[in-house]
Amino acid sequence: MDNQFDEKKKARESALQDVKLYLANDWQLKEETPEYFLLTRNEGSTIVHIFIFIFFGWWLLFIPNIIYYFSSKKEKKILK
Repeated sequence: MDNQFDEKKKARESALQDVKLYLANDWQLKEETPEYFLLTRNEGSTIVHIFIFIFFGWWLLFIPNIIYYFSSKKEKKILK
């Protein structure tokens, strides 16, 4: 019984080390459950949002900016 507990504890510590590496590289911890850590990151650039606004302007009601924002959003799940 202790062996199974030790294995789970080692797996969690290993996953936690991976999470710390991602957090150090601008990922955000969105959710933690007993099974996994869910990390998110948005790789969108403010400059690209400005260019989209300049080229597509008011007449498209910011739809290209919204599409760009959600297309550059990433998620990563690390199992424990």
